[in-house]
Amino acid sequence: MQENKATTTRKKTTKSPNKKQVSSVKKLKILITIVNRSKAIYYEDLLEQFDVNVQMILYGKGTANSQLIDLLGLVESDKAVIISCIKEDKVKDALETLNEKFNKVKHGKGIAFTVPLDSIIGVSSYQLLSNDRTVKEGEMK
Repeated sequence: MQENKATTTRKKTTKSPNKKQVSSVKKLKILITIVNRSKAIYYEDLLEQFDVNVQMILYGKGTANSQLIDLLGLVESDKAVIISCIKEDKVKDALETLNEKFNKVKHGKGIAFTVPLDSIIGVSSYQLLSNDRTVKEGEMK
């Protein structure tokens, strides 16, 4: 009787030295900033220094009567709502800078707050929203 000996080979999986490390995924937040319409572009440009890549400005008109506007010290009722997507680690600095500008810029008062962004579908969507410019394997710089 002859025995058949089956030999099995296992492939070793090794990391290729050419592959780049994937950057860690950072949580994102939606930053809502409400300012006078005349200052919308100023604040939009200001937020870009915090790696904000995607922003949208919505124009609106306040509904408060003139007595309430005078009482609150508001200059105009035409407002702009700036919706920005920002990395969670940049939120503190962005809010501090906005608060400083709200107090120093003439007619630059405003309100800013964040809302958590729980999920995003797709790596490309995340990269766009987070301003992540890592190069995938096989892509040109």
